[in-house]
Amino acid sequence: MQSPAQTFPVLSFLGVLVQLGGALMLIALFLMMRRFVLRRAYFTAWVVAWASLAVAILALVVRYILVPGITGTSLDDNHPVVRGLYLAYQVSKSLGLLFFLRGTLMYVNGAVAGVRATRRRWIGVAAFAALSTFGSRHGLNEMVIWQAVIAVPMLALCSVTFLRLPRARRTRGSIATGTSFALLALLWAAYAGAFGLVLARATGRFPDYARTLVSFNSYFDLTCNVLLGYAMILVLLEDAKRELDAAQSELRLTHDNLTRAALVDSLTDALNRRAYAEGVGLDMVRATFGTVVLADLDNLKHVNDEYGHAAGDRLIRLCADVLRTTLRGYDKLYRWGGDEFLLILPTAHASDVLTRLQRNLDSVDPVVAGPAGQLAVLRVSLGAADYSSYEQLPGAVERADRAMYDEKARRKGLAAESTPATLGSTSSFAMR
Repeated sequence: MQSPAQTFPVLSFLGVLVQLGGALMLIALFLMMRRFVLRRAYFTAWVVAWASLAVAILALVVRYILVPGITGTSLDDNHPVVRGLYLAYQVSKSLGLLFFLRGTLMYVNGAVAGVRATRRRWIGVAAFAALSTFGSRHGLNEMVIWQAVIAVPMLALCSVTFLRLPRARRTRGSIATGTSFALLALLWAAYAGAFGLVLARATGRFPDYARTLVSFNSYFDLTCNVLLGYAMILVLLEDAKRELDAAQSELRLTHDNLTRAALVDSLTDALNRRAYAEGVGLDMVRATFGTVVLADLDNLKHVNDEYGHAAGDRLIRLCADVLRTTLRGYDKLYRWGGDEFLLILPTAHASDVLTRLQRNLDSVDPVVAGPAGQLAVLRVSLGAADYSSYEQLPGAVERADRAMYDEKARRKGLAAESTPATLGSTSSFAMR
């Protein structure tokens, strides 16, 4: 069954169904992506626009296909039922254009700006739909010309808004969407002229072209609508990708912070024992020989008991800072325990390292410990051992540990036999 002869230039049986199917396909695709849509007001507005266009096409399906099939005759354009369907068509089509514009402004300026920019047009759109419906004397053909009056400027504004985005916001999706809106604006401008020539019953080459355009307008609409729909989906996917990239950056930052918290001692900024166990900082060790040094504070307990743990923390930080001044870029410092530090120095020998460490420790100024300006001298015992391969590293750490405790015991023995005035060094060392 086909439409009456007067309206056939506007729509054909197949064209109506194809256009309705295309609109429903786009709506279904958008709803499948509702997980992304619900968080983006601009895309929700576009979904409403497509739904409005589907309702408008459905009104034509009822007018030209269902009503003749039910009544057995095509009702006159002035029949109340037909006028009601035309009004539904005009209102839905106008709302679709309005929501296209609203979604575009929401995307560019934000949700509040989009609503404010379009709210005052609602009454105007409704009044225009009613005026164009009841003021048309030649049925749907004339109403298409009325639609072009608002379709061309609205679609053109959507196009210009997208294509004039700042360079930083210009993407393939925004360019494709702006271009699709521009194609629709040009198509509606062509419709205004073509339908005008058809209504005027003009003859000649151009009127023939116009009748051809009018006869296939449903397919032109469908093609441009599909292009616009997929361009909008591209905008949505780009928006979702930016959100995903931001979330991944935040996740990487959180991961880095957690890794640092897990592997770095917060008091001294030295690597901790877990970092050593996981092999952090040992890449150079795997490739060459070197030495390890264990350093232990001799007077931390005394400082903690005498001046408090805050003073003890300052002494620990001072020890780490002094030890760090001896290290090269690929040497590593680990906080081995409460007051113990492990130094790993590839391509170095214990004798040279211990000499430098002792010199730096002996030259450091005391730390302020008490509330009255009391000073605490940094006293450190050192033990060192060389290794020739990575496999020997654990054994070297054990030997350095024993050497450090031997040196600590030796110092305690000297302290028991001597007065503080006779202890000329704040640090001492032993090698194994």
